[in-house]
Amino acid sequence: MGYGDEGKGVFTDYLSSKLSYPVVIRFNGGHQCGHTVKHADGRFHVFSNFGAGSFRNTPTFFSRFCTIDPTGIAREFNALRRSGINPALFVDPLAMVTTPFDKFYNVNNRANLVHGTVGVGFGATVERNEGPYKLYAQDLFFPTIFRHKLEAVHDYYRTKYKARGLETCIEALELEILRTDQFMRDVDAARGIIRLLTEKQLFATGFENHIFEGGQGILLDMDFGIFPNVTRSNTTSKNAFEILNRNGQPTNAAVYYLTRAYQTRHGNGWMSAEKYPVALINNAHETNGPHGRQGEFRTGILDTDMLRYALQCDANFAGDAERQMVISCIDQLTSYQYLSAGNVLTAPGREAFLKQIALCDRVLTNEGPGSDTIRLWR
Repeated sequence: MGYGDEGKGVFTDYLSSKLSYPVVIRFNGGHQCGHTVKHADGRFHVFSNFGAGSFRNTPTFFSRFCTIDPTGIAREFNALRRSGINPALFVDPLAMVTTPFDKFYNVNNRANLVHGTVGVGFGATVERNEGPYKLYAQDLFFPTIFRHKLEAVHDYYRTKYKARGLETCIEALELEILRTDQFMRDVDAARGIIRLLTEKQLFATGFENHIFEGGQGILLDMDFGIFPNVTRSNTTSKNAFEILNRNGQPTNAAVYYLTRAYQTRHGNGWMSAEKYPVALINNAHETNGPHGRQGEFRTGILDTDMLRYALQCDANFAGDAERQMVISCIDQLTSYQYLSAGNVLTAPGREAFLKQIALCDRVLTNEGPGSDTIRLWR
């Protein structure tokens, strides 16, 4: 419901443990996501290139709305195999492929760094694919075609650097000497991991439940977030319902709206409760921090107006779907403060706090780092 980092991985793991014969469908974002799953048996992983149901042996499907990274796929697959997991990865033939050139441009684009970036080429990949320099998952399986398209992508960035002028001449030189040997080896490895599958084939496979795992928070949506600190993605349920509708699937879905019990933002941009940071406890398993290219991880008390705005944004696409809230990290609070209409209010206890922030008829809560502590509140 906010800017991400609100328990999508944990809840995907939970649904994968409760539903029969499920598949996880990634319907926005891509390899830039970091969805943390921790199991009571000690297994711990931050999922990026595979769905967060993989510990439950739930297959993953990356839709055409997503980016994929052959290098990330190869490395994460090997890491999961070392953990005793043999994950299944289906990819839409028209999913967008990230290259080393996209990553290079991403982390050397000054404006992009100011606006905020994970630094793995997601935004650059989407922008490039909006033009004629497209690179699809299906191209991985045609090596000659792929090599020529990869060189065309290289030309695309040569042109961009030329247009930016002499101040970027060193970066342009670095772009020219950027080697792709390892990337091509990763492409070979990814080709053996990925199974291409169209949406129509996916729904004909016989999965009984389809878990649509969102990639980022609604307040980062490219149509509803506050520009320029947004993502190049629709982070509402828009893409999920588009996939269901165009494949003739029943849309009697349940949409789960996730939030921590406090507001967070990892990276640059406005956050309504930033003036009211939260002192946290029981957060030893927090995977967000000041490291990486995103910048500072900020906290603030929960803002019910922002939650209502997120619900309104999604109501444009979810229609009559059942709406449920999932409120996590309640155990990390030392007090029960929240914002409403710009005013700081304090609830006398946990139950009173939940009554004020629960905006759906059905609400689940989580007071731990894993899915084993998720409970139905009402």
